[in-house]
Amino acid sequence: MHTVTDYGHTPTDRPQNCDSPILARIAEKVGEKRFALWFGQDTLCQHEPQTENTTERVVFQVRNHFALNSIRRHCSPEIKQAVREICGKDVPIEFAVHSSAVPPCDLPVRQPTLRIVDDTANIPQKDKKPTGRRFASLATYLEGLSNRLACRAADLAINHPGEINPIYIFGPTSVGKTHILEGIWSAVRKKSTRQLPLYMTAENFLSSFVETIRSGSVRDRNQSFRSKFKGISHLLIDDIQFFARAESTQTEFLQVFDMLRNQGVQLVFSGDRPLKDLTLRSELLCRLEAGMVCEINLPERELALRICQAMVKDRELPVDDEVCRLIASQFGVHARQISGALNRLHMHYLMDNRPITLAVAENVLSDLLRLNRRDIRLQDVGKAVCEEFGLSEETLRSKSRVKQILAPRMLAMWLARKYTRSALSEIGVYFGNHSHSSVISAQRKVDRQICEDATLAELVQKIERALE
Repeated sequence: MHTVTDYGHTPTDRPQNCDSPILARIAEKVGEKRFALWFGQDTLCQHEPQTENTTERVVFQVRNHFALNSIRRHCSPEIKQAVREICGKDVPIEFAVHSSAVPPCDLPVRQPTLRIVDDTANIPQKDKKPTGRRFASLATYLEGLSNRLACRAADLAINHPGEINPIYIFGPTSVGKTHILEGIWSAVRKKSTRQLPLYMTAENFLSSFVETIRSGSVRDRNQSFRSKFKGISHLLIDDIQFFARAESTQTEFLQVFDMLRNQGVQLVFSGDRPLKDLTLRSELLCRLEAGMVCEINLPERELALRICQAMVKDRELPVDDEVCRLIASQFGVHARQISGALNRLHMHYLMDNRPITLAVAENVLSDLLRLNRRDIRLQDVGKAVCEEFGLSEETLRSKSRVKQILAPRMLAMWLARKYTRSALSEIGVYFGNHSHSSVISAQRKVDRQICEDATLAELVQKIERALE
């Protein structure tokens, strides 16, 4: 019977697999992040010496077939070199899935870094922090022109509760409404331990109310439900548009609203639309209008760039500033789009372990860039050229042959051919009711002038950047 030298760990007693010299050498070669991604702490490394019945070999046992295929695909050269260096010669290498692994149901459960709140849970008790969730902080919320009023309202709610009541924050998805409400909750928790804030979603409120009305008399159930709000300093409710068409819930919400406002409790709500578009009872809308209404718009280019740079710093990604500008310009509609693009780059970095340049980013994100790019219309081309040359669209689209108008018009036709899907005849008609041959002639002239005139080439690049 041959002996087995286990440089890793056994399935029943698993120390850190970096104790294996072969695995430790592989980790040095592929980098810690790639090693953690493909190998993890469940990979075994066994060096089996030569015996009468078997040849010498090194066996890697991994946790599942996905990990096996990934390791063989991405790390084979590093594995061969590490085995050669540790064993002093080339040794046959084999891969297998754990044959004696602990059944999945018996494996210890790892706690994820970010835990998810159970949106169907009842209203959390006022003397306890909601469990299963890490609440956001206003320290990580970047302020810009698009959200400045909402940030000032949050400061007011934290430092001067009840002074302006209620506060309603609205805007499209992924602009940070929930982040602000959670940030208020976190800041108030740090300031006071006597009266605590209460954060919930509109669905939490609704489900808790429905559960309450299923038991007891009307009088008892209302008192039982409202008692959950006693002694709080702030009530923060997210996505109140979900109260629409729930008449009984709106009635109870109105009663809780009046009760808490009379007690000086700060009320902060969020929604995805202006008050005039909320299908709520008129009494509720009037009370919301009497407070402060704050709109958060989609982030401007500068704020999108700062958001991207902050995410890059948080991920510790070696990314050029030009890459951040690319992502901010192409994916800066909201923060989640930026995060999705960076996740793609992060995965590429874990596999490649090299800094991410602009060329690499464009290649990795090429399919996302293609899907995200909006169609450019003739109107867009005309507007960009008019803004650059200081012309009106009527002048650009006229039949005038004046040089100051003819040159910009030919450039507009050239750009329309490059960036739009319009036919030659359609371009000619739009820019002065010209024929398709005029468009072809303009395209040839501009091609020749760009090659001869560096100043014109720079001007064209500037307009192209504006279009893209």
